[in-house]
Amino acid sequence: MTDNPLKRIIRGILQRARAATDAAPADSTPMVGATKFEQRAPAHANAIDIFSGHWATDLSEFSPAWHGGSVKLGTDPRPRSAAEHLGKANRLDGMTVLELGPLEGAHSYQLEKLGAARILAIESNVEAYLKCLIVKEALGLKRCEFLLGDFALYLQNCSERFDMVFASGVLYHMEDPIAVVRDIARVTDRCFVWTHYLEEKRDQHRVAVPVTRDGMQATYFRAPYLDRARPVFWGGNKPSASWMKREDILAAFRHFGLDQIAVIADEPEAAHGANFCFAASRRGR
Repeated sequence: MTDNPLKRIIRGILQRARAATDAAPADSTPMVGATKFEQRAPAHANAIDIFSGHWATDLSEFSPAWHGGSVKLGTDPRPRSAAEHLGKANRLDGMTVLELGPLEGAHSYQLEKLGAARILAIESNVEAYLKCLIVKEALGLKRCEFLLGDFALYLQNCSERFDMVFASGVLYHMEDPIAVVRDIARVTDRCFVWTHYLEEKRDQHRVAVPVTRDGMQATYFRAPYLDRARPVFWGGNKPSASWMKREDILAAFRHFGLDQIAVIADEPEAAHGANFCFAASRRGR
């Protein structure tokens, strides 16, 4: 009998949690709240509680019995903005969507509710991936498929085309964001993006690195992650991330053919860093 890959992942998490608990001081909090056997009556809340204290999404938006984090991703306007600018009649009916970095599946839920025929969501954070599976069961998602892995590698080798790529909160976590933009443009004619961008007066700790990718010249502003060991780390899967200037991000999409760009919102003074969202599409599509 073959071992189920999901069981191996969960078993590994539980083993790491037990090891951390054994090695930690008596008042330390275990990595996850899972035990080998659940004694309560069956409920989706039991699975949600496995990752108690580790959620970003405010799950009470879906059910008052579900205890998650504080970020209201279940009602976040970004999926609706994607549908308004890149869908038809403010919907995604019949469209195939590649979602990069779904985190905990709340945007995936919205994309399905907006009518997408298929959502392929790729997540490299193991804990976030498992939370996506919990959310998929808890919300009864039928057209979402979650894959565990590096979406940059998937894009490099992808032969499938998608009606839209949804890239919310991921580009600024990339070590090589221009390469990701290039590969997004290979698999779609439409892309929704929300990302931070460099604001030089506020981001002086970053190191400027000139780069050239497929004829596109720009400057990356790199900084290492200093908090990857935190249980609520939701950054990239590499040791550092490269931010770009706003104009260079837009230039990259134009360079690789997604040259019809509508900036939807721009917050240069946002507390956690300048950010904007935009819809990019290929001319005539």
